[in-house]
Amino acid sequence: MPKYIAMAHGRIIGVYNSFAEALRTLVEVGEGEIYRGELILRLGPEEAEDLKGYLPGVPLEPVEAPKTPSPRKGVAVVLDQMFKGFFTEVLSREFRDIEIHEIVGKGLEKTIRVGNIFRHPATNDYDVARLVETLVEKGKKVVFFTGDRKLYNHIIGYEDIVAYYAPPNEFPGKEALAKFMIEKIKENLG
Repeated sequence: MPKYIAMAHGRIIGVYNSFAEALRTLVEVGEGEIYRGELILRLGPEEAEDLKGYLPGVPLEPVEAPKTPSPRKGVAVVLDQMFKGFFTEVLSREFRDIEIHEIVGKGLEKTIRVGNIFRHPATNDYDVARLVETLVEKGKKVVFFTGDRKLYNHIIGYEDIVAYYAPPNEFPGKEALAKFMIEKIKENLG
């Protein structure tokens, strides 16, 4: 099954299972490209051994497999402060095994944890970006929701982060936006 890779500003925005999802993302960003990627060949050790006899004249010596980055240690959801409260509670109930990070803004001196909810102080976009970077450094795949176009454009450049621009006024109600978030998080669990 092909994957669709949306890019903007020379950076990957996200990898999607359908062309429509990738296209919607580019429309939200306002520009970009979509690339289609497909698996060309999956070769196991037994098949590789069988092929040695079919490639005469080509020296086939064992090669050390390239080092792969350490596996992700789960998914963390980060909600910009416009989504605090209702959305945090809904997502924490829906995804009990996932860390939900809520940006509270001013008025909080340090991070507070209640169950799987982490409430973080932030005074500006830099604080939000730093939180996201910290989660990636800890091995998390980050799913980030914001309604702030400027912050969204800044965050989409990071690796291991899938960002969604979801201004609340573009949804018919809170429930529809919560459903959108749940769908996008489920897509990123696999």
